[in-house]
Amino acid sequence: MSSATTTLRAPASRGSGSRLSRHFKVSATTGLLILAAAIVVAPIYWLVIASSKSTSQLFNTSTFLPPSHLSWIANFKSLFSYGGSYFGWWLLNSFIYSTVTATLATAVSTLCGFGLAKYSFKGRGAILAIVLGSFVVPSTALVLPIFLLEHFIGLTNTYEGVILPLIVYPFGVYFMSIYCADAVPDVLMDSSRMDGAGELRTLWQIARPILMPGMVTLFLLEFIGTWNNFFLPLVLLGSQKLFPVTVGLSAWSSALNIAGAGQPLYPEVILGSLVSVLPMLILFPFLQKYIARGLTFGAVAGE
Repeated sequence: MSSATTTLRAPASRGSGSRLSRHFKVSATTGLLILAAAIVVAPIYWLVIASSKSTSQLFNTSTFLPPSHLSWIANFKSLFSYGGSYFGWWLLNSFIYSTVTATLATAVSTLCGFGLAKYSFKGRGAILAIVLGSFVVPSTALVLPIFLLEHFIGLTNTYEGVILPLIVYPFGVYFMSIYCADAVPDVLMDSSRMDGAGELRTLWQIARPILMPGMVTLFLLEFIGTWNNFFLPLVLLGSQKLFPVTVGLSAWSSALNIAGAGQPLYPEVILGSLVSVLPMLILFPFLQKYIARGLTFGAVAGE
């Protein structure tokens, strides 16, 4: 009787230990996620609180608590009017650089990736090797050669000078080559050719809808990368009116450490940093929904 009782109780003990282990793993994972979320949200929260303070309030109030009198309106007016209203131009420039570059880079990467994935030609392996080898070259190492080349052809201090070097996106070419190889069935392309469609029409009408999730993902990556780009426009641009927001805010920040530079720009730099982050916060959730719709459409089309 006692042995039967022992035999019946053993599974219950093992089940209890399994539940405790699973509960511990879930709790540990939840704790790590909460910690990661706090690390990401804390700087944004500080930007929101600090941007509501005047210069004196920044140094005389608690760091993470809002002031008794909010200074957002005054800070916004100063941000968009200081120094010849350059901040508005910087935002517009960043939008132009990011949108045009991301659109053209996505188009070029899609064409190149589709060609590498779906066509066999002489030198294909060498091109893939060059694309992969370019990953190990630091982008900062290319800034000086780009500057010398653009200075020779007269593209420094222009919109084109900033946009053109960023159109060729090696990671985008590799990403789209892998995506095209997996997402577009060869049978679908062969059927399109049998129906009399040319190669460009096959790419545009058959492959493009299936590739849309990858293209939108690539657009998002290139948009964010260009929006945050700093060193290349810093070297190529000399006119403040052509600065992106990253270079413009850096110029204001450097003035904070210069004695006798005039009006301290702490509120303007902090509020400008917050405003520069907002397009990313708005764009990413919107494109996430678009990517989900595109994935669903691609799955149906692939059937």
